Amino acid sequence: MKKPLPIALVAALAAVLPYFGGWLRPLEEVATDLMMRARGARPADPRIVVCALDAKSLRQVGRWPWRRTRIAELIDRLKADGARVIALDMVFSDPSPAEDDYDLSADDQILADSLAKAGNVVLGYFFRHEPAAVHPESLEGAAYEIVAEREGGLPTLRRAGVEANLPLFAGAADAQGFFSHDRESGVLRHYALAMRYGGAIYPPLALRAAERFLGGGGLALAPAPGNLVEVRLANKSVAADERGGLWLNYRGPAGTFRTVSAGDVLAGRTPAGTFRNRLVFVGVTETAVGDVQATPFGSEIAGVEVHANVADNLLNGRYVRDTGFLAAVSLIAAVLLALAVSLLVLRAADHRLGAVTAAVLVLAWPVAAYAAFVAGGRHLQVVSPLLAGVISLVLALRVRVAAEEERAKRIRQTFEHYVSRPVVDEMLRHPERVKLGGERREMTVLFSDIRGYTSISETLDSEALVSLLNEFFTPMTRLVLENGGTLDKYMGDAVMAFFGAPLSQPDHAARACRAAIAMRDELVLLNERWHREGKLAPDRSMGIGIGLNSGEMSVGNVGSEAVFGYTVIGDNVNLGSRIEGLNKDYGSQILVSEFTVRAAGDGFLFRELDWVRVKGKQKPVGIHELLDASPAPADQSERAALYAKGLAAYRARDFAGAEAIFADLAGRLNDGPAQAFRERCRHYQEDPPPTEWDGVEVRATK
Repeated sequence: MKKPLPIALVAALAAVLPYFGGWLRPLEEVATDLMMRARGARPADPRIVVCALDAKSLRQVGRWPWRRTRIAELIDRLKADGARVIALDMVFSDPSPAEDDYDLSADDQILADSLAKAGNVVLGYFFRHEPAAVHPESLEGAAYEIVAEREGGLPTLRRAGVEANLPLFAGAADAQGFFSHDRESGVLRHYALAMRYGGAIYPPLALRAAERFLGGGGLALAPAPGNLVEVRLANKSVAADERGGLWLNYRGPAGTFRTVSAGDVLAGRTPAGTFRNRLVFVGVTETAVGDVQATPFGSEIAGVEVHANVADNLLNGRYVRDTGFLAAVSLIAAVLLALAVSLLVLRAADHRLGAVTAAVLVLAWPVAAYAAFVAGGRHLQVVSPLLAGVISLVLALRVRVAAEEERAKRIRQTFEHYVSRPVVDEMLRHPERVKLGGERREMTVLFSDIRGYTSISETLDSEALVSLLNEFFTPMTRLVLENGGTLDKYMGDAVMAFFGAPLSQPDHAARACRAAIAMRDELVLLNERWHREGKLAPDRSMGIGIGLNSGEMSVGNVGSEAVFGYTVIGDNVNLGSRIEGLNKDYGSQILVSEFTVRAAGDGFLFRELDWVRVKGKQKPVGIHELLDASPAPADQSERAALYAKGLAAYRARDFAGAEAIFADLAGRLNDGPAQAFRERCRHYQEDPPPTEWDGVEVRATK
């Protein structure tokens, strides 16, 4: 009972042996992720800037990849603004693709000339696992200087293939570095500092860029104690881990580093000196196109931001330090913690007080490891010492309870009952369940449907049609989410979304209106691209009909006990669907109810179209067309003014006068609702409505 040493040794061995077997490494890396996340974001090195080929840039310049003359222009502008080093997170392994309108070989030469003129550009390339070599001759001069080889070689990753830049570009660039990296459990934690290919070892992009930023001098590899690798960077020693990598100390989630849109740079919208004496990483950040990596912060960032984090770590020496000395300290701590815990439990007069004290001591170790991490990026292992303390605590308690007299025996029984069956019983009595039902809330629902879908589908095979729909739904979904909406479901060629849940949004109607306008405008760009790419015939275009309604709706999990979905239901949802369908009758694109108009506020230009009594409703509803955000273009304001004049004449039963106004509006501005009312006015001139006619249009169908 009073022998703490054997218990401590058993606990320490039970915790330490799995460490040497590598079984605890995944848990240890997750623990470090949690410490990094708990620490939060830290200021990034202001000398490092990301020049992002973001969604804004792609909308401005065109989809990726760009013509290489554009890349050359970007490099020229960065260099002219004083960038000290420009690192490109991209590879140019193929000649420019052939196009009839351009001399693409000239494009390549322009880019090469720009690289040579800048004299400070670091190009990227990547290695492959499979044997395949593309322009391996371009890597001449890109390898490390090897100070000394160890018997059996330096411990670095090895790759069988490479895809390098065209020799034209490699020869014009100042330097090159690879950007091939492997994730651990889906998260990129370690950044390879060296990669062996053929008979040489090569450095990565961020390391080569940092070396150039510090004034050059070359990079060297040398053996380090403990079968590790040492990287020598500008008289600084960077110790790699046992896999030849750098354990990244991320400065924060995406957007931590100063980021400037490449589109703004090309358009000359960046202030002079933005890039002066900066290390500039250039790469694609648009998620639909670029390389995206998961980070310990529980979010994803663009690959170019990973390189920025690495450069920050290297320039400031704040990467995660996982040295042999720190590992030894952690293992000694595991043994001492196990011993201290067993002493506290077995030697204390009150074993309960001893157990509580021991538990506090065990929990103090992660706090100490966290403090060491925050203070200097030093990695003290959390899992092994914590496991040793917990095992020692459990074993010591069991020994103490088993050796007690009758009272000690009752305590042991109580203890076993507490840590075993009561826990299970509590879970069985109170299992975590997902309840059906929801709540009523003021919200806005959005329905969107494709116009002309049937005629388009008749001209495309199934594969091309699905591809076209995916290209349509992707930006439309993004625009809903960007405006704070919740995607409910896809229904064939239709989309349903809502605003105001799960997070309460007082401006839900305005958000929905902004999303609808953005969706309408995005479709214009999509049609232009599809016509340009030959995916749609010149005489065919995809249209859109969007309906919005605001009001009280029920939101929550709806369905069966086994399968359910988070959705909205209620009369106001049904009314939103009916309003969307009215677009076909009025030749409009975005129709909203009078309730949405009132809830959206003054930031939009609406025009009242009609009073409608939809199927299932006795009370008429005012429907409006959402034309644009305020201030609206002059032609949109004219539409609204003329239509209001015609509508007033229509409701006053002056059908001839109204027809003239609507005819003018339909003819000059190709106005769909005006054309619909023109036909209605003609009908009423031939067959006037009854005396009690109230101007309300009745819709008997959905």
